[in-house]
Amino acid sequence: MRTVSYERLEFHQDGPEQREAPLAEFVLDVPYLVMFGVIPPLHVLNEVLSGGGGDAGMSPGARWDPFAIDDDEYSELVAGLLALDLRDVAASDRARFVPHALIVDHGAADSRNHLEWMARITAKYGPDAGSEVT
Repeated sequence: MRTVSYERLEFHQDGPEQREAPLAEFVLDVPYLVMFGVIPPLHVLNEVLSGGGGDAGMSPGARWDPFAIDDDEYSELVAGLLALDLRDVAASDRARFVPHALIVDHGAADSRNHLEWMARITAKYGPDAGSEVT
């Protein structure tokens, strides 16, 4: 699995923290990428990855050199995410946005972009939906 070099940014931090992580842990360190424990479809993931992240203002952020992955690497990523010991990843601070569980939900896979996907996932799994995964 690919290793990603990136900067982790926190509000009130003197500067970015240089990090390297396997792709599976990296995606759990990017704000608003894995929403409610749902792994985004490839085209949504690539939209975010190709954007290179940002500092997120007063919220945590992450910055990286833009890249994209193909179908094979996506399959490897999904398998890697589903195999992660999420408690260990969270306890060791290897990623900041670690859900209690991860799932693949193809119901929103036809979303046109990341914002539409987030809205649909939030409507299905968010606190007002009553079926939250995390």
